Amino acid sequence: MTNHSMNMRKIETEITGTHPSHLTKKIILTVAVMALAGLGAHAQFLPQHLAVLRAGNGTVDLHLKQAPTFVDEFTPGALNNGPVMSVALPTNGPTSIFFNGHAATEGMLSLSADGKLLTFAGYGGKTLLEQGGTPSLMDIGRAVCTVDAAGKATMTIYEQHGGPAKMNPRGAVTDGAGHFWTCGNASGTAFYDAGGDTLQLFSAIPDSRQVKIIAGTLYASLNEADATYLDTEPGIFSFEDGGQAAALPEATNTTLKLVVPASKPYDKIAGFDLSPDGNTAYLADVESGIEKYVKLNGHWKLAYNFAIPQNIMESSNHADGCFAVAVDFSGSSPIIYATTTEGYNGSVNSNRVVQIVDTNSAATVTTIAQAPSENIAYRGIAFTPGSK
Repeated sequence: MTNHSMNMRKIETEITGTHPSHLTKKIILTVAVMALAGLGAHAQFLPQHLAVLRAGNGTVDLHLKQAPTFVDEFTPGALNNGPVMSVALPTNGPTSIFFNGHAATEGMLSLSADGKLLTFAGYGGKTLLEQGGTPSLMDIGRAVCTVDAAGKATMTIYEQHGGPAKMNPRGAVTDGAGHFWTCGNASGTAFYDAGGDTLQLFSAIPDSRQVKIIAGTLYASLNEADATYLDTEPGIFSFEDGGQAAALPEATNTTLKLVVPASKPYDKIAGFDLSPDGNTAYLADVESGIEKYVKLNGHWKLAYNFAIPQNIMESSNHADGCFAVAVDFSGSSPIIYATTTEGYNGSVNSNRVVQIVDTNSAATVTTIAQAPSENIAYRGIAFTPGSK
């Protein structure tokens, strides 16, 4: 990548086994941090910037389904620029953490409830890049990873391979106090207490697309296929325990409560965001773009859809929607940031980070970052973590 300088700093990564047969160990490793020349290197994420989970370094083939993983920092509004910082996560050996960059469903990124940690879920603890194969079918632990404001990454294996079904992790979120909620398919929706080393599968919710904690409440998204399987509607959901609202559920018998129903044909849902007052929602549709919903007189209505202008010709393109979304609700017009679903050869790659200032349905979609290779994919997006 041109016009970038490399700076090395030590990032402490804690690797924790989560079953009696595992050894708990702490490893100090050196991680490459890339800062854009001219903007200067900085030791930690800048506040209210964008954090994007990236699969691939441009060299390793994403079709291996195991690729180097990074968290890139971008400046909001700085169009078509490279990252100002990039944290490289270890992808070989016992400290490894990665997700399947070839899969169209993996790689969601969320900010913790206390705003201090980025969180995602994937696979960890093995040397991976020497072989191909579907990770969810291989002997690899399911893991959560957090990254703090200083770039310190902590990986914890919460379930070994051979547990419930194939458990395909798609994302995770934490309250910042050692409690995690995961999303995925095949028993992928669960609660994990790292301190007590306990995993509670939400047996009534086998499939989910993303989880986020917003204003102290956990929400999840389901697409049409998930909802049909559960005999409900696609959209954004909160959780209940025994018919009572459960802001941060922990019980095996936890169920879903529909909050924002998605309107057809916009039901290929992946990521989402919800305003703190609970009256505006945005859903990322992998085929259609970004849909805005508003709550009027107690009922949710589709306001409009933002279609995403494409940079890959239709005959070669994987999809023309969005995967993940994060919205800045602080101003008079919400500012939407999303990762797109373009790609060649049947998968997401060479895609973009885009921005929309939501003034009306005709708002312009602009590009903040363009993945420079078919072996790079931008996936989850969130705002950068703070130190306090």
